[in-house]
Amino acid sequence: MGSLSLTTSEAGYVLGRSNIAINKAVDTGLIRAGVRPGSSGQRASSRTLGKPELLFLKLIDVLDKDLTFVGQRKLYEAIRRLRGRAYQLRVGVLTVELSTIDRAIEERVAQLTALRKRVEVSGSGEPLIRGTAAAVYQIAGLAKGQTVEEILEDYPSLTRDQVESAIEYAKAYPKRGRPYPARSFTRMIADLGLDEVETERTHQGPRLIAS
Repeated sequence: MGSLSLTTSEAGYVLGRSNIAINKAVDTGLIRAGVRPGSSGQRASSRTLGKPELLFLKLIDVLDKDLTFVGQRKLYEAIRRLRGRAYQLRVGVLTVELSTIDRAIEERVAQLTALRKRVEVSGSGEPLIRGTAAAVYQIAGLAKGQTVEEILEDYPSLTRDQVESAIEYAKAYPKRGRPYPARSFTRMIADLGLDEVETERTHQGPRLIAS
């Protein structure tokens, strides 16, 4: 059913599930995962899911309360046996129509593809909003403590679409390691009641100076 291959985090974004839930489905043997070898900058390999896995996981969001684990496995194997663009299958007395679910998945995959095109990777490996020096994860981190409008005030050179794209990209590709602050430096100073104090940047970072 096509050559689609997504990492578990990409699949989680497409399906609206957490990476933990996707990996649990693999670990419990409910679905199978492929393996994508790590690149030179990424030593660890990544689990991958194809179209059958996405269709199945999307479908059991509706049916999992009505099917046992064995029933879910039978449904999954039936989906894996589909060939071409067949969207209807029978599992015992159950007839399943997959065309609507498939369209929903294709739309989300298209959104994911569009997000990747709005991001470029710097020489140091930092994802940047394409055409700018703004770090994707820094902008996305601010969204945890600020509104989009506040972010645009802090970064007037960015557009709403760029900010929202950064936020969505970080959902599909979560940052590893220490997170960025959820408030901009300017707003943290204001929160402390120090908005009247001037600041300057040094090679060691921002520091306060008396006005």
